[in-house]
Amino acid sequence: MRIFVINSGSSSMKHTLFEMDQEQVLFSGEIERIGLEGSRHTFRTNSNPAQSKDLPVRDIGEALDEVFSTLLSQGPVSSLDEIPAVAHRIGHGGKYREAVRIDRDVIDEIRRMTPMIPLHHPAMIIGIEECVRRMPKAVHCAVFDTWFHWTIPDEAAIYGLPYHYFAERGYRRTGFHGNSHAYVSAKAAEYLDKPIERLKIITCHLGAGASLCAVDRGRSIDTTLGMTAVPGLIMGSRAGDVDTGLIPIIMKEDNLSPDRMIEMLFKQSGLIGISGVSRDFRDVDTAAQAGNLRAKLAVAAFCYQVKRAIGSMLMALGRCDALVFTGGIGQNSPTVRARVLDGTEDLGFRLDAKKNTQVSLTDTAPVADISAADSRTRILVVETFEELMMARQCLKVLEGTKQDRIEQQ
Repeated sequence: MRIFVINSGSSSMKHTLFEMDQEQVLFSGEIERIGLEGSRHTFRTNSNPAQSKDLPVRDIGEALDEVFSTLLSQGPVSSLDEIPAVAHRIGHGGKYREAVRIDRDVIDEIRRMTPMIPLHHPAMIIGIEECVRRMPKAVHCAVFDTWFHWTIPDEAAIYGLPYHYFAERGYRRTGFHGNSHAYVSAKAAEYLDKPIERLKIITCHLGAGASLCAVDRGRSIDTTLGMTAVPGLIMGSRAGDVDTGLIPIIMKEDNLSPDRMIEMLFKQSGLIGISGVSRDFRDVDTAAQAGNLRAKLAVAAFCYQVKRAIGSMLMALGRCDALVFTGGIGQNSPTVRARVLDGTEDLGFRLDAKKNTQVSLTDTAPVADISAADSRTRILVVETFEELMMARQCLKVLEGTKQDRIEQQ
């Protein structure tokens, strides 16, 4: 069973072809800067090293044409008909709690949830439509970022708004990055050689989008993101937690429409809003080290918020057996990990400074233990693999569909 996974962003597209019998990656890559100058496609097969080529890619349709052209010329298939299923990453599932086969009702629900995640859903919908045109014989499945967090109890999920918003409209903390939090917590349990059903784990997915999750015996019980993808931590261009009373005040003072306010909260805030440098943490950190005061403040604020959120998750869990860092920042920034855990030794988080600066994850060693010998909590860096979690969920949909057909015969 081969499953093709597509992860569309506003200006990028990741892709992975799996052979599910052995969960083997046959072909993978990413197209960056779609619609911008300097577009690049980086890809690799299971038998060849990574390659890249620069070419203009104006939109998602052209991105798919490039992906499929490369797949057929250099990959393990000679026809797209050899791929029976495609898994599409979707930010918000709305009423859908698990992966589902895509039909018109599913598309309508994804479109209905676009105001909750406006940076991602428009590109994801286009990605589905364009892919269906090119692979009409395949089964297309939507895999939602929210699925892992439906176990969050009502008292942690409800907002302090009038009750009907919760009961009738379903406005609650749904969270995101579910595929990543589920994968790295399970990987941590595997590394520790303990059943996840016995562990309490805090996972920190830190990147341009960022969130923490409290994983209690394999189940999400709290997370920092909410019904929308803007609250919680400071992110690349998203504001994170803001005093809600300030929102209408700023709108009145600056004569901002709701759409303009959304634009500011999602695209002009966070690291780029504070630093004025970039939404990319690497650029902001470089500027901070060069003495840029606003960049220094942005880095310090980001690290402080992660530290505070870890404390919140620790109280929700009652103890922490493992603290996991993942994502572009979590995996690659020893500075962030050190600053976040500075002064937390009495809480059980004791970092080994040397191990922290020597993390080098590989396909054969995707987990690094950076905790000191006397740390009560194991501190791990884990490379996430969201695409594998998506492929597994897509396979469940296919197996469920097959079982339904058998029962109907």
